[in-house]
Amino acid sequence: MATGESSSGFDVRSRSTETRDLSEARDRGNTAIIRNLMDARLDFSGSPPLRKSYVVAGSYRCGSTYLCTRLWNTGVLGAPAEYLNVGGGRMLRHVMERRLQATSPEDYFVKLLACRTSSNGVFGMKAHYHHFERALDWCPQMLKLLAPVTYIYLSRRDGIAQAVSMAKAIQTNRWTSMDEDVETVLRYDERLIGQCLEEIQQQKIGWLRWFELNNITPFVVNYEDLITNTASAIGSVIKLLDVRDDEGCELYPPLVKKLGDGTNAEWAARFRSEALRASSWRRSPSASLEWMLDI
Repeated sequence: MATGESSSGFDVRSRSTETRDLSEARDRGNTAIIRNLMDARLDFSGSPPLRKSYVVAGSYRCGSTYLCTRLWNTGVLGAPAEYLNVGGGRMLRHVMERRLQATSPEDYFVKLLACRTSSNGVFGMKAHYHHFERALDWCPQMLKLLAPVTYIYLSRRDGIAQAVSMAKAIQTNRWTSMDEDVETVLRYDERLIGQCLEEIQQQKIGWLRWFELNNITPFVVNYEDLITNTASAIGSVIKLLDVRDDEGCELYPPLVKKLGDGTNAEWAARFRSEALRASSWRRSPSASLEWMLDI
């Protein structure tokens, strides 16, 4: 199989810009570095009618931004980003609401679809469960406005590595490679990692219960498989959404890079070692329901 070609036969590299450094993506003559996926320079031109949409359902530090920027770069899968996030200091939904001058929740989605749907009529977004749940309360018509919706569940097998990544991001306030790298003194914190692990498990449980209650079988992508063979993972989504023969858009966001390093591996190994010695951890198996599924 040629480099960059997925198992579906779609040449991912031909419709993305993996071969150049998109951490300094530029568009429409503006030379400023794009550091936020809500940037107006990343809007699609025109307003194509919606044909289908998808939600990348994930939890903190599961690789969803890494996946979504690569789906976006195919040119045929919309512009998936965190359009529902109202947590922490980022408030990305509020950023888009203000920029689009939305007058109501329904108006927000109408205007969002108008500028973030690719020319083939595909719209995508990523969401953590608690943001998704709040959005449904905020806009009960959301799923009708996005219909038909396909769900892509992004799972990370190594939950401790995921929790370590979250704890590190909290300390550095650097959640993606687009964020500025400010020198920070990192400190191993077993309690914080444990809290992150519990938060991640609750997000996973939320999604799995919601899928079950709504009789939805999501398409599953595993983080470890995504990192090992990105082209294959992207190709599988292209096949899932049946956009292989669609004409792509020539508009690309920055491709985020992995932030993990030796510190992540060191903290994960230490946490495992300390948890094995703690009787409280041995008595408290993971609350996640994922062990029941082949994911």
